Parts: sequence; structure tokens; C-alpha cells
Amino acid sequence: MARWGRTLVARRIPVLVLAALALLASVVALVTVGPALSSDGFIDEAAESARVDAQLADEFGRGGEAIVFLFDADRPVAEPAVREAVEAALAPLGGDPRVTRVLTTWNTGNPGFVSLDGDATSAVAQLAPGLEDPEGALPELRALVEAPATAAGLAVSVGGGAAIGAAIGTEIEEGLIRAETFSIPLTILIQLVVFGGVVAAGLPLLVGAFAIVGTLAVLFVLSRLGFQSVFATNIVTMLGLGLGVDYSLFMVARFREEIRVRPVPEALTATMATVGKAIFFSGVTVIVGLAATQFFPLPALRSMGQAGMIVVALAMVYGLTFLPALLALLGTRVDALRLGRSRPASDASPFWGRVARGVMRRPGTVLAATLAALLVASVPVLRLDLTPGGPEVLPTESEPRVVGERLDAEFPAGEADPIPVLATAADGDPLSRGSLDALRGLVADLAAIPGVARVESIVSHGAGTSADPWAGGAGDLATLAPETRSIVEQTVRGDAVLVEVATGEAGAALEDLVREIRLLQPAGLEVAVGGFGAAAVDTVDGIRAGLVPAALFVLVASYLILLLTFGSVLLPLKAIFMTLLSIGAALGAVVFVFQDGNLEGLLGFAASGEIISTTPILMFCILFGLSMDYEVLLLARIQEEYLRTGDNTRAVAFGLERTARTITGAAAIMIVVFGGFVLADVVIIKSMGFGLALAVLIDATIVRGLLVPATMRLLGRWNWWAPAPVAALVRRLGLGHAEVAPGLAPVAGD
Repeated sequence: MARWGRTLVARRIPVLVLAALALLASVVALVTVGPALSSDGFIDEAAESARVDAQLADEFGRGGEAIVFLFDADRPVAEPAVREAVEAALAPLGGDPRVTRVLTTWNTGNPGFVSLDGDATSAVAQLAPGLEDPEGALPELRALVEAPATAAGLAVSVGGGAAIGAAIGTEIEEGLIRAETFSIPLTILIQLVVFGGVVAAGLPLLVGAFAIVGTLAVLFVLSRLGFQSVFATNIVTMLGLGLGVDYSLFMVARFREEIRVRPVPEALTATMATVGKAIFFSGVTVIVGLAATQFFPLPALRSMGQAGMIVVALAMVYGLTFLPALLALLGTRVDALRLGRSRPASDASPFWGRVARGVMRRPGTVLAATLAALLVASVPVLRLDLTPGGPEVLPTESEPRVVGERLDAEFPAGEADPIPVLATAADGDPLSRGSLDALRGLVADLAAIPGVARVESIVSHGAGTSADPWAGGAGDLATLAPETRSIVEQTVRGDAVLVEVATGEAGAALEDLVREIRLLQPAGLEVAVGGFGAAAVDTVDGIRAGLVPAALFVLVASYLILLLTFGSVLLPLKAIFMTLLSIGAALGAVVFVFQDGNLEGLLGFAASGEIISTTPILMFCILFGLSMDYEVLLLARIQEEYLRTGDNTRAVAFGLERTARTITGAAAIMIVVFGGFVLADVVIIKSMGFGLALAVLIDATIVRGLLVPATMRLLGRWNWWAPAPVAALVRRLGLGHAEVAPGLAPVAGD
């Protein structure tokens, strides 16, 4: 890193030109590449529920997105005039190639499409499977229905998957604007307070902007090549602005400190050899944490993790190339355009030095009290309840959420979203007449399960044997009554029969019902379950399956990185333990607020009693890296002083004192950036911003001010102990802080 610092001094102009060209290329990509981001991806594509949905699309034409039209008539929909008005409003959809079929109470004979009070009816327009842009088709299809319905005196509301996806996309765009409007001005203000000058305060924002623009360009291109989640854009803005500014603050602060005692070339070399090295390892640790998302089978989670890794990598690259090259060019002019009185010669914070020394006088007491508080705060995590998400992620007043809630509350139980159950021959052969007895037995067993309101299938519909599609060959379909023939065609496809189970269960009860249905495997048949409840079960099971390998990967990789950074065996263990404590406390708060519903009015959301499945996993992966971020930067400064003096207690107080101003500023910016996303109306983004902001606050206060000095005082010289082979390896690799910068005489820190 010292050699790289010298290279940047000598090649600063070419480096700046290359950075400018990279930014230009990113802007061109943003302007020319239309993103194809999706609001889906919260279900394992290889799970049983996903396979059922794919089979429904391929064989039954029922797997595409659906649009639910809810008609309010203010009079009984059984009246002929109301029926005529609804059917006339839906008629234009019949000839639209984007719609495969429209289901109503009249063409299905299903009374579940009529509200309990009889004054409203729903219709489901099933879109063609594989339709490229269902959300984009929504406004046109809605207009086709709404105009004649309104003219006939009917009020129309729209819900369903396509409407939910479109609403989420709109809310995310608006949430990003609100978050940035809130966070960017405050970020600038905090940096002005930290540095006291316009030039120094502006540099970190440049790095954050370069990283965000570059990552969005990459994300847009990747979205044209494969799945990318629309939620990834929020992760890019959160981490790009937060970490880009974070790393730059430490770099600029250390450079300003070094140029007070060294010439500019030597100051930059010393900065790169100390803070530059710490930033590199901090960035790698954050990337390792985010890489754990790839152990989980949810495409949306993987996409958000990939976007996070890219933006952290770019923040680190620009922070170690563009920023130091710009500092080399500016030199002492980094302090230009100062505001107010001149700053003192040192950025040290005597307050934090006093806090550290006070804690180290009673380390055992402080440690016990702090551990107890964090463990108590983590208790709510034990009742964490996960869901893949649905309309409940939207604001309470959002039309698709209102429609969904009305269908659940005002219509017969489960008719709005019945559970699809596919029964196929166990041997893989087409179903035969001999399968009817097993199918009828399956239907009877399904109807007997507590919580099932109705079971609909080919073998349970109607009273006559005309519903038997295997009576003598496919030609028999022509002899059936039109309504029965329609049901046969919709529920039988050669080797599979579709059974629909209506239920009023929700949440954990719905998941238990799905698990019970999956236990029904009649002789000669294979039963598979799809739908929202099955997706929830598969999502939770997929997350559980990925937890152990993801956690092992993060813990082992982080330990090795910290071991090579500090050459200590115990410090990495201490850092990991404290990180897990702060993550547990933050996740506990998220459960307490967003699952239990506390602070609903203050934060502007309505709790559903569950947490979106990706939230705790993504929080863990991000927070593990972010928590290590401050740990690495703080311990690097403590180790420098310890190697200079050999006094552990003095080194801890000195390191905390010297990094306090910058860490406080960086943490304040992180809290502002993450806190800005609490203003979003989409619950998954709101809860993520809340949890990340709280975790940073815990790290910057409790962990930094109490846990670090208490544990390091108790460990004493054991903080820096390592077996001789490990110490020799670290020295040979040159990754530790044994030398501040080769060829430079160390400068006293006092």
C-alpha cells in the first residue's frame, strides 16, 4: 500500500482521467440501457411451489400474473343489469392477446366471486404466461375495463400480482427520492462540521456518487441479461452513499493529519499504508458479509447481495485510486474554503479519550452491564416469523393492498386465492380411469383437514358421471355440458389434475395447512402444492437450509481476514462476538417494531405480524460487514500506537481519541443515510433502513465507547498475541501494521 501511494502521487493525472472516463461510461449506460428490474424473486425457483406454478403456466395456462378487478355496485350484483354491466366492462379483455382468460362468478358458477353482502363482485384476468411486462400492461388493461364500468355506475378497484408489482416499483422510486432528499443535505452538513471546509467535505460525496452511478450502470446491464431485483437499487444507494462517504472520511481525515507533519508525497504514502490498508480490509470484510447472500435460494436476496458487493467494491476501488490521486493533486489545498475559525492542530476528541479511560478503570462492571443490555434487546429475535411478502409490504392506503384485504375480509374464505394442488401419477405415466378412486380419496382427505373451507376438482364437481374425463377417450369431452366441459378442460391436462383448496387461514396457520396437505400422498399419486402459503413454507425452509453454510462462511472468512490484518488470534474472536451482539440487538428491535407493531403510528406503517423473509438475512450480511468496518479502522489506529509504545491501556485511549471525531461523523452520516429510508412506504425498505441505522448507532456508541475499551483492558497484552508461526506468516505477507510505511520514519502520535 505504501508503494501504491507513491505510484498514485506520480501518476495522479492519468488515474483521475481514467476515473472520469469510467464515470462517463457509467452515465452513458444509465441513459441508454433500459432496466428490466423485477419485484418478484422472493421464492426459491427450485422449490415445490415454484414447480407447481411453472406447471400451471405450461399445462394449464394459469401461471401468469393475474389482475383482480373488484366491482362495487351499491346494489345486489345478482341483478341482471349489474351482471350485464360487469360482463360488458370485461368484454374487451376477451380479445386481448395479453389475457388468457377472465374468471367471473357467472362463467365459473363459483359464488366465491361475490361478496358476503352481495353488493360487490370480483373478476380475475389471468395474463399470458411469459408476458414480458405485466406491470406495463396494467394501465392499458385497466383503462379498457374502467371506462365502460364507470359509465355504468360501477366503481372499479384493481389488485393482484401485476398491480402489486407496479405499486412496489412506484413506491420504491418515490421512496428513493424522499430518502435522498432527506439524507444528502444532512450528509453535506455533517461533513462540513467534521472537516470545517468545503473542499474536504465535498471529496467523500464524490466517491459515493462515483460508486453509486457505476453500480447502477452495471445493475441495469445485468438486468437485461438475467434476473435483477428492483429492491437492489435501494441497497446500492444505501451502501454506496454510506460506505463511499465512510471510507473517504477516514482517508481525508488521516491525510489532513499527515500533511501537518510531512510533505504531501510522504503524507499520502503514510495515509495509504495505514488507513488505505484498513479501508481495503474493511471493504473485503463487507463484501464477504454480502457474499453470504449467495448461499440462499431466493433470487431477490441474491440480486440485492450482488448489487451490494458491486457498490462496496467500487466504493473501495474509487476510495483507493481516485480519492488519493485527487488528494495528491490538492495537497494542502484540501483545507481550502474553510468555514468559520481555523481548526485546531489535532482532530483528537478528548471526550472519547476520557470515556475510554473511565471504562478501563472498571472494565468488568461495564462489560457485564453492556452484555446484559444487548442480550435483552436481542430476545425478540426468538419469535421471528418470516413471510415471502405480498400486498402487506405496501402502504395501508395503497389500492392493491386495500383490494387484497377486502377480498380476505368481505368475500367467502379463501376464494380469492385458493391453494392449487396438483395430483400426478406416481409412476410418471398419464392418469387413467383407475386413478379416479385415489383422486376422490384425496379430495375427501383434503376436505377433512381443519381450516379447509371448500375443495374444487374434476372428481368433486357436479353430481353426474359426465365429469369423468376418462369415460372412453378424449372424444367424450364433446358430449359434456358446456359448463362441465369447461371445468374438465381447466382442471385436467393428460397426466395431472388440479385441485383447488379454499381456506380462510393465514400466516403460520396457512403454512401449517400446507405442510399437512403435503403429507397426503395417496397410493399411485404424487401430490404437490403451490400458491402463496406453499411459497412461504418453501421460503422459510430454503432460508433455514442456507443459514449454517452462510454463517460458517462469514465467520471463518472474517476471522481469517482480521487475523491477517492484525496478526492476533483473540482480537478477531472478540470483534466477531461484539458484531453478533450488535446485530442481535438491531434485529430484535426490527421484530419488536415491524412484526409486533410498536411505533406504527410514528413510523407510518401497519404491521402484518411477520417480517419479509429477506430482511433479517440481508441485515445480517450487511451489518456483519459494516460492524467490522469501524472495528477495523479503530483497531488499526490502536495497534499503531501499541506498536509504538507497547502500552495497551494508553493505545486504546489514544486510538479512540484520535478516531473519535471521524468515526462519529461517519456514523452520523450512515445513520442519516439509512434513516432516510425509514421515510419509504414499502415496509421491506422501511424496516431495513430502521435496522441498519440502529445497528450503526449501537456500534458507534455502545460497542466503540464501552465494549472495545472494556474488553481490550481485560485482555491486556493478550489482545495482540499470536503463535509464532502465525505472527511470522503475517510479517511475511506484510498485511499487518508492523511498519507504518516502509521508508518513512514514524511520527509520534501525541
